[in-house]
Amino acid sequence: MDWKFHLVAGPYKGRTGGLAWDGAAMLFSAVQEERILRFDPGTGMADVFRKVTGRTNGIAIAADGGVFGAQEGGRRVVQFLKDGSTAPTCELLGGKHHNQPTEVIVDSRGRVWIADAWNGTPPYGPPVYPFLDHASVLRLERERRHAWKLKRMTRDTVGPRSVLLSADETTLYVADGDAERGDQCHLLTYLVKPDGGLGSCKVLLAFAPAERGIEGMCLDRESNIVACAGWKKGGLGPMVYVISASGTVLEAHPAPADMPMRCAFGDAGLTSLYLTAGDGGLYRAKDIGRRGFRR
Repeated sequence: MDWKFHLVAGPYKGRTGGLAWDGAAMLFSAVQEERILRFDPGTGMADVFRKVTGRTNGIAIAADGGVFGAQEGGRRVVQFLKDGSTAPTCELLGGKHHNQPTEVIVDSRGRVWIADAWNGTPPYGPPVYPFLDHASVLRLERERRHAWKLKRMTRDTVGPRSVLLSADETTLYVADGDAERGDQCHLLTYLVKPDGGLGSCKVLLAFAPAERGIEGMCLDRESNIVACAGWKKGGLGPMVYVISASGTVLEAHPAPADMPMRCAFGDAGLTSLYLTAGDGGLYRAKDIGRRGFRR
């Protein structure tokens, strides 16, 4: 069955990025405009959720309703509070700031997993802060006194773009590699141990050299990964893939625009798939024959 995407909001200036369904509407980021917007499928309107977001890209919503954002500009992860204010989390690892967090997810224990993409000098963010000498998956978690602590979780990644947890939270999926700087892109898996640590890395899926790998992904109710990847520069072009937990590509659907960025299920019953892209649009495909998983 073909997936028919329609533009439902935008286009906005620059690319659109992170997506998160809040139970009634879809939050999405207009990165360059430094805004998070909220699309209401009932009215078809997109209203401003937050302004001056520090180029927030990835967005995640915790079980308690807390909204977290990965600030590319601020090189940190923040929490957007219900009163309209913004609360910082821990920004330092060994005295150094994030490189450039692009995506966040929150597990059932309230821990925030971060794809910290850039290794070297990021294009955005305060250059006065020392950069980390690696590009890793990081994790924020609360200490006993409720202060945030930042941990490095991977040591074998070259540039994480997206992170995802399996439904039972025993597997971490990492989209690794930046084709724009010449990396070969992979979808990696790690066992999440009972103590919270990670097992050894396994390559679940390898993309061809110069192929733009996965930029965003979400989970359906059958534990398949729905991922957006590719570009018009080469390869198969901009696509949305359905990938089994064992790494088999079950379906491939053309994306509605070049440089697809993030994807997430939304609407009643989580039966629609939303997608952001490099053209600044918010797209939706309704009734795709799959339903999203919500933690």
